[in-house]
Amino acid sequence: MARNTTPFLLNLNPFQVDEPDISNDEFLDSLAAIGVWLRVLSAYDSLERYASPDSTSAQRLAALSNIYLQLGAQLEDQAVSMVAFSVWSQSRDLVLADLFSRIFIRRQKTATNESGISIVHKKLNSGSSTGVPVDQRAFFQEVAEMSNAEIVEFFLGYKWRAVPSVKLIPKRHNAVWKQLPGELRRIADSFHVDNETPRVTAAYNKLKHGPQLVIQNPIDRARRFGESPDVPPQLARYKSLDEPCVRLLFTGARTGPKLTGGGIGSIAPFLVNNEGAVNKLFFGTMVHQAIMFSILVKMQIALYRKERINLDYPDKGILQIVEAHGRYLTEDGSIPGLSILAS
Repeated sequence: MARNTTPFLLNLNPFQVDEPDISNDEFLDSLAAIGVWLRVLSAYDSLERYASPDSTSAQRLAALSNIYLQLGAQLEDQAVSMVAFSVWSQSRDLVLADLFSRIFIRRQKTATNESGISIVHKKLNSGSSTGVPVDQRAFFQEVAEMSNAEIVEFFLGYKWRAVPSVKLIPKRHNAVWKQLPGELRRIADSFHVDNETPRVTAAYNKLKHGPQLVIQNPIDRARRFGESPDVPPQLARYKSLDEPCVRLLFTGARTGPKLTGGGIGSIAPFLVNNEGAVNKLFFGTMVHQAIMFSILVKMQIALYRKERINLDYPDKGILQIVEAHGRYLTEDGSIPGLSILAS
């Protein structure tokens, strides 16, 4: 950084401020206030830019790319959080900020025993300050084998029962409590089941370490280079594809599979540039996951402080997104039974 530029980080050490380490209370409060919502708030700004009729083509594509970038970052945040909470809920004398700093997620193509739960927990409980790699597939595959009661106790350190103590869960939040085991399982499953998560992670990496992308018109590419004459008419049903779109380069300049296998879609896919699909991605995935993690963090706070859970959203910006999520569920109907999480 040049000498005449403004520093972007303020360090208190030069001022010789003698301050204590970050406490678990402070860390949890910050998670609930902003940490859980960090990626969602950023993506929401981009969603508004993406949907604005005043945005230029470059602004829309940049906004779309940022939504996918924030989704990948959110998934990584959540995987780290769940590993950390699984350890801390059993050993609350550990320092959460230190736990979070030591965990880094890897996704192996095939499950291994190297990052199983017992090994990860042993390393994180060792008193060492070194980083601990976690193969999310192996770790969460073990989680998937747990019963509903076990999965709640694993992440919260609290025995689950159908009717919880009113000292922890007020009666008005019983519906949220009853859905908790299934929601924890659904989130955990997303880290080990062969679904969209690997592709989201790959897209996140290409956008973060790049940008490794090219702007192309899918229908035009199909027309110019496709072998089948039927491809362009089939694609033409999707109007958003007949315009510049962001194409991610998973394998450099190569757009087709090698003879050894692989699909074209997994080599150079386009980001879905469609407002309905992007809204579903944001509200149906990002916001819903954030609401669930917000509940998980607030339960950790209640258990740690031995007080009743508080599910309020004091920040007006976050409340606005949560209320929009509730309206989306009502209008879209694609995620039945989960509107209670937005109430």
